[in-house]
Amino acid sequence: MKHISTSSHYSVKKILYRLSVAGYAVYLAFSPGAFALQAEAPEKGFLLHEDALLHAPQLSPSTLQIDEERRAREQEEARREEARKIRRYFNRYHLPLAKYAEQFVESAHRYGIDWRLLPAIGFIESTGGKFACGNGSHNAFGWHSCKKHFRSYEESIDFISKNLAGKHPKTARYYRGKSVRGILEAYNPPSVVPDYADKVMHQMDIISRM
Repeated sequence: MKHISTSSHYSVKKILYRLSVAGYAVYLAFSPGAFALQAEAPEKGFLLHEDALLHAPQLSPSTLQIDEERRAREQEEARREEARKIRRYFNRYHLPLAKYAEQFVESAHRYGIDWRLLPAIGFIESTGGKFACGNGSHNAFGWHSCKKHFRSYEESIDFISKNLAGKHPKTARYYRGKSVRGILEAYNPPSVVPDYADKVMHQMDIISRM
């Protein structure tokens, strides 16, 4: 009997010990200190990423400046080529708007519209300024049904480009966020001229090929 009692006592102690070990493991798993240790320990992937950043080749300020200057030159050359295309497009028939090629491009990029859009409208509306609205109106685009007069073609090109981009508060609801076709259908609705958008977009394609 004594042997059996001792064995039972030993078994109880063994069970209690295992329970205490398990309890301590649970405590370590869920205690704030354990979470803090896990949070403070960086993952292996992070260490590799950090090491890669530390050893990555660093671009010098002069290199960055050279890249920026190169991009600026490329952008400038692209805009010069756009102006050349517009000028060639109007010069085919010696049309007045040819001399404002740079203004078309400048205003288009300022307001974020297709650089071919307004020149093509000018061709459809007035044959490139040849039949502009009224004497001295500088309105070769049929803007406001020819009721709007401008002081110069530079002013009319800039003003209408801003409107077509949806950046003029009075007309933004008609043009803002629209595609080229959407802009043209707001400019001259299909109910008025059914194929107006197609005509202008065809001229835009011609400008691209100049």
